[in-house]
Amino acid sequence: MKKNSNGTVPIIVDNNRWVATDGRLLEVEDLEVEFRTREGIARAINGVSFYLDQKETLAILGESGSGKSVTAQAIMGILDTPPGYVTGGSVKYCGVDLLTLPDKERQTVRGAQISMIFQDALSALNPVFPVGWQIAEMFRIHRGMNKVDALERTVSLMERVRIPAARERVDSYPHQFSGGMRQRIMIAMAIALVPAILIAVEPTTALDVTVQAQIMDLLKQLQEESGMGLILITHDLGVVATVADRIAVMYAGRLVELADVIELYSDPRHPYTMGLLESVPRLDTRRGETLPSIKGLPPNLLAMPAGCPFHPRCRFAIDQCATGSPPPLESLEGYKPERFAACWRVGDSELAHSGHPQSGEVN
Repeated sequence: MKKNSNGTVPIIVDNNRWVATDGRLLEVEDLEVEFRTREGIARAINGVSFYLDQKETLAILGESGSGKSVTAQAIMGILDTPPGYVTGGSVKYCGVDLLTLPDKERQTVRGAQISMIFQDALSALNPVFPVGWQIAEMFRIHRGMNKVDALERTVSLMERVRIPAARERVDSYPHQFSGGMRQRIMIAMAIALVPAILIAVEPTTALDVTVQAQIMDLLKQLQEESGMGLILITHDLGVVATVADRIAVMYAGRLVELADVIELYSDPRHPYTMGLLESVPRLDTRRGETLPSIKGLPPNLLAMPAGCPFHPRCRFAIDQCATGSPPPLESLEGYKPERFAACWRVGDSELAHSGHPQSGEVN
């Protein structure tokens, strides 16, 4: 047993994995990340805070460039430095702030206890090594297994993620697999050491709906078996509606809304969340009808607008939105750690009656 960074919550080490006695796997508090470029400093993450419990699925939504993947990289400790730097906040795993750990100790957490499924399996896998060798490397490095035992574990794991004829294909190369099979291999690598937290970045991108469903069912099954917490980073609102417990919505490096999945779909409170939900095609859309969209483009992180970063695109913006950023989350009206929206007009009757018209149809 060991103490966390504050010396208060005991950390139990069980089967090479830390276990927090209070069930709270991850706490990200006021995280800040910036990229220092020749053109200037781009503040990619600005005061992001959220938590993740055992067996919970937290989905992080937002347009490209909103900071979803950078947040994941900061948690994993794989930011390219330079130009990326974590400049503030904390990332506590089982109460231990990973940002304060020496590199060598943090490497024992990365992959073994907090793992990640990357977005593009073909580019994430090494093209010059067989997939079996790449999976077995996890066991050789982190568990000290010999080649024979590591290979047997690899074949078992490939069968576990439903790769047909796993023993015959263990020596195949990434390009010899379909997109869905490569994604399963990435999942096999990510879960090889039974991590406490799995971060899945667009795990179903470019896959047909049948394969998408199979992969998400597999992740859910693994989650139930091991108690793993899952952070799902995606653009797919349909996938989120079926698998997430809570949703965090990001815009321009900020967390703008956080809610239970049912609450967010039935009662979105931030104009940006409303815009995302309204842009989803619906079964009752008439032929030839234009799909609603959010006007404009996300802001340039090198030249952020004054006030709320969403106000140039917001149909509900008022003068205050252009002059001052929404107050700290804790001072927002009705703020709760599990339910808030960072908007000056939260509770305004105009917004309250402008939610997604059929967002309540979430099972």
